This record gives sequence, C-alpha cells and structure tokens, in this order.
Amino acid sequence: MSQEWGQARYEREKRNFIERSRQLRPVFFHVALIFGATWLAGWGFSWLLLAFGMTAMPVRYAISFFLSYLVFIGCVRVWADFVSRESSGSGGGAWDGSAVDLGAADGEGCRVMLAVLALGLAASAVFALVGGLPLLLEVAFEVAFAGVVVRRLSRRVIVGDWLGALIRATWLPTLVALIVLVTLAAALQAMAPQAQTFGAAVKALLPKPP
Repeated sequence: MSQEWGQARYEREKRNFIERSRQLRPVFFHVALIFGATWLAGWGFSWLLLAFGMTAMPVRYAISFFLSYLVFIGCVRVWADFVSRESSGSGGGAWDGSAVDLGAADGEGCRVMLAVLALGLAASAVFALVGGLPLLLEVAFEVAFAGVVVRRLSRRVIVGDWLGALIRATWLPTLVALIVLVTLAAALQAMAPQAQTFGAAVKALLPKPP
C-alpha cells in the first residue's frame, strides 16, 4: 500500500530533502557537469548537421538546441536517480568530481574538457543566481519519493511527475535562450552570408588589420 501524506507533510518533506541535499552533496558541481554535457551535445549536433550540409545557422542552431535540451532532460533524470539512491542509503557515497583527472588528457582533448567544464560552471553559476538549484532538487524529490500519495483537499496526487516538474522549472528560460540564439544566428548570417558558424561570422565581421 502506498504511503500517504497530507499537504503540510509533503511541503515539509520536500523542504527538508532540498536543504539536506544542498548540504550533503556538491549540487553546484553536479549541475555544472549537466550543463557542460548539454553544451557539448548541442555543439556535437550542430557539427553533425553542418557536416550533412545544413548551412543555415538559425535552423541548425534551433534543431541543435532542441536536441541538446532532450540531452539535458536525460542528464537530469540520471542525476535525480543518483540522488534518489543516495537518499535511500543504497548509493556508494556522493561523488564530488574529485576523481576527474584532466591530466589524463593532453593537447586538444584537455582544452576541450577544460572549455566544457568552464562553460558548465558558468551556466551553473547563472542557474544558481536565479534560484535554479532548488528547482532541480525538486525534480530529484519527485524521483526519490515516487508513489507517495498526497492528499490535497478533495483530491489525491501521486508524487513522481519529475518530467513535469523539470519542464515547468525550465521552459521559460529555455525558450528565451532559444529565441536569443536563433535571432543572433540569423542576424550574424545576414551580415556575413558566407559564414556557416558563429566563429566564422564574427571573424568575417571584425575589421581587418591594416
């Protein structure tokens, strides 16, 4: 039989879970890795589309952005499962990233990894500043306590809608970022029609040295 909570207990349990998770786990670093993986996926999708002949930057970046958002959702789900196992005591200890050995790579690979980590940390910092970390922990809460029945006035709600919680928390900033990205790509390609990437467009628009 499913466990049943009242609304007050649901809010209390969620608040305690979020606070406990923020104290015991390096959530900021985890989110940085999620954003780094998302950015790397977006770059990879864009590269593949360009390789297949899609030279229109706005369309290519819009498709890549959407696909990378799906990767973001997948990464959050994997992370939420990890947090859920930790909360139940079945995990092997929270990973803080100390096992990452950037020295194992050299040359171009090391620079790429450092760039991905730096971008992930920057995105995570912005996400934290706008209050995003607790929102992601709410998603982890939905996974950790899936199946619990919450009594809300005359109806009952089952905890576990992690995808709905994630989309509600991220759809607006995601839409804004997509609009900005596509608009900027369209503007750059209009000013530099021969360019097929951001880097090429910016290089073409920069004044040439005398």
